This record gives sequence, structure tokens and C-alpha cells, in this order.
Amino acid sequence: MKDNNINTDLNIELMTDYAIDVSESANGLCVLIKHDYYSTDNDNGRAMLDCFLNSLTVSSERIFLLIITDSAVKLLDTSDKLKALIKAVNMTLIDNDSAAYYDVVLDSYLSDKAHAVPMSEITDQIIESRPGLIIE
Repeated sequence: MKDNNINTDLNIELMTDYAIDVSESANGLCVLIKHDYYSTDNDNGRAMLDCFLNSLTVSSERIFLLIITDSAVKLLDTSDKLKALIKAVNMTLIDNDSAAYYDVVLDSYLSDKAHAVPMSEITDQIIESRPGLIIE
């Protein structure tokens, strides 16, 4: 059985052009946003997610890592609050497989703090970066 304890001396290299120091994650949240709505796919669920994004942006200094997967990638084209959150947090990983599936072009969203990566690397990061908050 794999030990999921965080080694504070460990550097996880997700891609050749950047690395995330997981020792910093002990003091911050890893936030995973999986859908473009919260709870149910209706207007209320979208309004609730909008409130979550606003609250997370206000508290962004407490977020170590933001991860965007599945249908949440569609928010990149529609949500100014998600764009503000991406700019405010330490690091963002965007699932490029989901972006391709939903025809979201990531070029304009990527920066030194926002990276497109395959789901396999996101999975590794979710395991290493605890505590976490999953919004679905």
C-alpha cells in the first residue's frame, strides 16, 4: 500500500519546464473544480458555484494549488471569477484532455502560474497535495 504522507524535502516535477514544491502545500489547500456547476446542473447550481469562486478568490492566499478538470474547463471561456481566481492563486493545473474534449483552447489561459497537463499528472498531484477541497 502506498504511503501518501507528504515528504517536505520532495520536489514533484510534473513537466520538464516547471516543478511544484509540495512542502508548500502543507500550509495551503489544493482545490479541485470538476464541473461547470455545483451540485446539480441547473441555474441554482451555477449560482452556487459562482459564489464559491468569489469566496475562493477572496481567500486565494490560502490556496496552494487550483486544479481544473472535466467540464469545469468550460468555465475558462465563460467565468470572469474563475479567471480572477487563476491569477490570484499560487499555481493552477488545467487538464488538457478535458480541454480538448470540450473544445476549449487553452493558449490564452496559460502563464507561469497556469499549466496544461494530462490527467495522469493531475492525479499524482491530487495524491501529493493535501488537504484538499473538491467542488463538484
